[in-house]
Amino acid sequence: MLRRIVTTCTRFLRDTRGQAAVITAVCAPVIVAGGGLGAETALWFYQQRAAQMAADLSAYTGAVDKRAGRDDALVRQGVIEEAERHGYRPDRGPIAVNMPPLSGAHRTPRAVEVIIEQSWPRLFSGLFLKEDVRFEVRAVARFEDARPACLLALDSSGSESMRFSGSSETRLTQCDLMTNSIAPDGLTVSGSGQVLATCANAVGGITATSGLVLTDCPEPRTHLPPALDPFDHLETPTASGCRNVPGGPGVRTIQPGRYCNGMTLNGSIEMEPGVYIVDGGTMRINGSASVVGHGVTIVLTNNAEVQMNGNADIHLSAPSSGPYAGLVLWGDRANAPGTSVRLNGTASSALIGAVYFPSQTVDMLGNFSGSQGCTRIVSWRMNLSGNANFESDCSHGGVQTIQTPGAVRLVE
Repeated sequence: MLRRIVTTCTRFLRDTRGQAAVITAVCAPVIVAGGGLGAETALWFYQQRAAQMAADLSAYTGAVDKRAGRDDALVRQGVIEEAERHGYRPDRGPIAVNMPPLSGAHRTPRAVEVIIEQSWPRLFSGLFLKEDVRFEVRAVARFEDARPACLLALDSSGSESMRFSGSSETRLTQCDLMTNSIAPDGLTVSGSGQVLATCANAVGGITATSGLVLTDCPEPRTHLPPALDPFDHLETPTASGCRNVPGGPGVRTIQPGRYCNGMTLNGSIEMEPGVYIVDGGTMRINGSASVVGHGVTIVLTNNAEVQMNGNADIHLSAPSSGPYAGLVLWGDRANAPGTSVRLNGTASSALIGAVYFPSQTVDMLGNFSGSQGCTRIVSWRMNLSGNANFESDCSHGGVQTIQTPGAVRLVE
């Protein structure tokens, strides 16, 4: 009997049949636990990345609101709402919004810091550890100060909405270029000429030769939000009756009012202060003319065109106060886009004020920098091919500052 028992045990120990099943049964808990822990680790990584995205987007939103001048309480509320839209769970931990940031290299009032803490209960790892999984993420977004611009193209989508061409030289003293076009070549500098500006800005892109020289920016700023139209709140003035430009030799004086079917200025003309409405036709300043007007706003309506010839001596300044302060030339928004606006002055000519044509293209072929000239151009599109200088200080003309938006960037 004993021999039989020993023989049976020996055979059992020597038998290898079914060992894979035994090994699998022994190792199965380890395999399942390993897979579970791996999946759990991936889940925590995903939750942390989702929280980081919420922090990034909410910090960026806060900087945008801060740039717009919103109250800090409203900025904070907007940050929290944006974070919740992108995965932040208030029931899983607090969110801190600091303006300015409490740490880092960007502790400035122009920056917004968002810190999110989250706590999640463990799954498989709860077999070994009891405390919740905790993580903290941080993001800082900062906006740049708005910058003054001399030229603003309002076209939101067109190619070459602001174009510099030819062999001329354009200088913008302490002010920027800005185009609202989303096109990759919304601002274009071509030819052998030079454009000197503090900075070039675009909602889309900029295509330029080496002739574009920037003094304040290391490179053009692209993909910005659009600049606001500084004059879009104004209503086009109206007037009744029709005036005429007097003839005869010597200096002639003309009065504000409505000029029907155009206005042709020859010889020596003095314009009294006020609003001049050119209703249809062409406002033409011939090459031999000398035109002087202080405190004037010239409004072109009913598809009226502008033709200023190159040999004319032109000295026009906008009102420094009143509803039309800072506007020297103004095209009605209802004017057809193809209506011509052609400005050609001499080096001694001066336009002190804003040239505003929100639905038309301005072709600037000459210079208007003489005698403290300070010209701003806000138009749908613009082409500049002549020598021109634009000064930054237009306070003497009551010209409203054109602001380029400060870029918002994630910096930490």
